[in-house]
Amino acid sequence: MEAELRELSDGLKWEKLVIVTGLRRYGKTSLILTYLNEEKLDNIFLDCRLLPPGMISMGSFLELLEAELTRKSWARRILSRVEGISISEIGIRFKERDLNSLISALHALEGKILVIDEAQELRRSRHRFDSIIAYAYDHLDLKIILSGSQVGLLYRFLRVDDPEAPLYGRPFKEVRMRKLSDEEAMDFLRKGFEQAGMKVSDDILEEARRFDGIIGWLTYFGFSMISNRESVEIIERRASKLAISELEHALRIYGLAEARYREALKVIATLERARWTRIKRGIEARIGKIPSNTLSSILSNLVDSGFLEKTEEGYKIADPVLRSGILRYW
Repeated sequence: MEAELRELSDGLKWEKLVIVTGLRRYGKTSLILTYLNEEKLDNIFLDCRLLPPGMISMGSFLELLEAELTRKSWARRILSRVEGISISEIGIRFKERDLNSLISALHALEGKILVIDEAQELRRSRHRFDSIIAYAYDHLDLKIILSGSQVGLLYRFLRVDDPEAPLYGRPFKEVRMRKLSDEEAMDFLRKGFEQAGMKVSDDILEEARRFDGIIGWLTYFGFSMISNRESVEIIERRASKLAISELEHALRIYGLAEARYREALKVIATLERARWTRIKRGIEARIGKIPSNTLSSILSNLVDSGFLEKTEEGYKIADPVLRSGILRYW
């Protein structure tokens, strides 16, 4: 990922905002952390997946920020002069968990890097976090990295192309993550096993092609091989169960409509690639009529969430491990 590292480095050199995008397990978080660690840059890293389900309050966001600030040794020094923040042996706490406290903390963090991982989760708040990001962009000496695996939802949240949106017109750099090529994937695995002092046959490495160059699954495969010496088949089955669990968690937000989302995914997984009309016929054969606008909304949401890709040949499951899980366990 040397090219992506250079893009991230150049982006932060010339812009105040960098957006790192890519589907699940494409290595966004690893890329960001590698860059920050190699450059030894002071940063605040907020993983929005740790926020509670449902609507996100300012209090829950500031709790996340408190926990991260407490982990940073330099934070006590720069926040000791900030009114409204208490510092003790227990950690760093905001006396009031409100917007003013957040703005005060952001001012104190000038000169640092703020990372908001899976930033699209902030759309679940009544607070306009895109406005807060725009304020920091306009008024503070603060570099900001936003990342998201649900690329459509991330851009829907940021609304960078909407003239009425707070971030409209602000220059930014986008770093797009990708799958590894076959050659890169094999090289990645060989080097990993060499570093772990483990010899793995070329036949086993060839079997790892089923993970389709997705660096997160390749890492999961390598770790499982080193830790448990399991077969590729067993590793893939466990990975597909994990992918299904994550999918089911994500679909819960659709309530009664979840059944239609499941059927759409089943039809697409079965056909491997499917056009809109074929998906509609497949769903209706299973559960009855579905309005055309409802199906379009379902497919759009699944693409925005990163579970589907739309290609010239039709819709496909973006992650082959997830497709395997749908076919096996649904």
